[in-house]
Amino acid sequence: MKDLIIVGAGDTSREILQIAKDINRASPMWNIEGFIADEGLDISQLTNGEYDIVGTIEHCVPKENEVFVCAIATPWRRERVVNQLKAVGAVFISLIHPTARLNDYCELGEGIVMYPYSSVGSNACLGNYVFLQSTTVAHDVSVGDFTTISSLCGILGRVKLGKRVFVGNHATIVPKVSIGDDAYIGAGSVVIRNVKAGTKVFGNPARRVDF
Repeated sequence: MKDLIIVGAGDTSREILQIAKDINRASPMWNIEGFIADEGLDISQLTNGEYDIVGTIEHCVPKENEVFVCAIATPWRRERVVNQLKAVGAVFISLIHPTARLNDYCELGEGIVMYPYSSVGSNACLGNYVFLQSTTVAHDVSVGDFTTISSLCGILGRVKLGKRVFVGNHATIVPKVSIGDDAYIGAGSVVIRNVKAGTKVFGNPARRVDF
């Protein structure tokens, strides 16, 4: 049984912890060792002393039996930290909640996190280190590396999301729309046309904003 290290100690980290615990309850997979973070929440207090921060990202030296999962929701930060740790030999695993629904013909990259009741449709493709919260990705969707899709979104058929995209809660992206790398889709937005790389959009219909 591998020793699991959760990378990061922000709000998302506690949700990742719960996913790992739920997986272990269904079928024991890992010894959850704790968290590594350079800054963050008081994990010991928030978990009633059950878990703690056991080291820093900056000084991490992976051990032979350790595997890692990244719990950093912001796409560009997740990419930076994953690459930093992989450079010193860290091995990342995917965490897929037991209630998640995966179509037999979808494709998944490495280091993916899928929250409870998330769903991936037929021939959809999730890149590496994608965060899929409790939401639905429809058929033939393509999701780029390090993208975060928040809860209760509708990512409809044949949508293409680039790398490091952030999609806020309750956003809907209509079929065949393409979203460029590093775009930001605000919570509750309805995206009916393509979004260029690096653009932030918000509203119904979604329009470019600066914030």
